[in-house]
Amino acid sequence: MAEILTIGSSKHNVKIRRSGSNFTINIDDNLSEGEFSRKSDGRLEIILNGIRTIAYSERKGNEIYVHLNGNNYFITKKSTRVSSQQSEEVSDDVVLSPITGKLLDKKVEDRTKVSKGDVIIVLEAMKMEHRLISPRDGILSKLTSVDVGGQVKEGELMFELEDE
Repeated sequence: MAEILTIGSSKHNVKIRRSGSNFTINIDDNLSEGEFSRKSDGRLEIILNGIRTIAYSERKGNEIYVHLNGNNYFITKKSTRVSSQQSEEVSDDVVLSPITGKLLDKKVEDRTKVSKGDVIIVLEAMKMEHRLISPRDGILSKLTSVDVGGQVKEGELMFELEDE
């Protein structure tokens, strides 16, 4: 069995082997080694090929929500036989909160046209700002109803996009 990992519209063949906090990951025949540790505040520290990165993640079934380097990723994982090459459709239209924290700012209003990379929402958790950006060009069809200064729960809808 091979794992098909879908990130946005990209699909990758992935094999992961883990031993304690060490792992090897083979993505489309590119092998990397690393180690990881989950911190008490929910951060995930990853050292991959000697480079240290901090991420936040949450798993719900076969879906993983990741906030990494100012970007949000919605990942679906589906085991499949290599010969069938089946995968699930992934939506870049919905962005969920990667953390529980305080809503600092809404940079845009509902029905606003946004471009890929635009900052839409700014959150704060543990005195760190987290900028939620648009994963693609589109129209902001739904924005969180939480008021600026209010609390946001991890996994809560922050915004949704639709085609222009």
